[in-house]
Amino acid sequence: MNLTPGLTSAVDLLHKLQRDVSHLNEEITSDHFFNFVITGYSLIDWVKHDASLPASARTPEEIDGLHREPWLKVCGDLATASKHYTLTRRKPVVTSAEAQRGWGKGRYGKGGYGVGEEEIVIRINNDSEWTALEFACGVLQAWLQFFERHGIRL
Repeated sequence: MNLTPGLTSAVDLLHKLQRDVSHLNEEITSDHFFNFVITGYSLIDWVKHDASLPASARTPEEIDGLHREPWLKVCGDLATASKHYTLTRRKPVVTSAEAQRGWGKGRYGKGGYGVGEEEIVIRINNDSEWTALEFACGVLQAWLQFFERHGIRL
């Protein structure tokens, strides 16, 4: 029984992740960002369970490596906190993720007239910070490299 209509493989979910990045590129919103982090982190489970992928991509070592991948660790903090409101079972690498709107926030010409685009900034323990779009591009790149390394056709 399929409970994921229209999404039947890890490749399908990667394509959804690419669409999520496109939505963020059009306009940064908390809704788009929520969808992106959930998809980006959930893809680990899809890889783990998708029998259509090469066995080499689904080994316990590869799955552990995905959980340790820096971009995906941050994605995991944000996705888990987004789904459960807060983190209680893991020590986060993210120190804050803040959204703001108003004068001087977001990209020029994006967002509704007079309202503007949301600006989302993610800060991690080593004092690095990324905008939502920088972060999304980093996560997507990590996934594209994983799929390429395993010879998975997109």
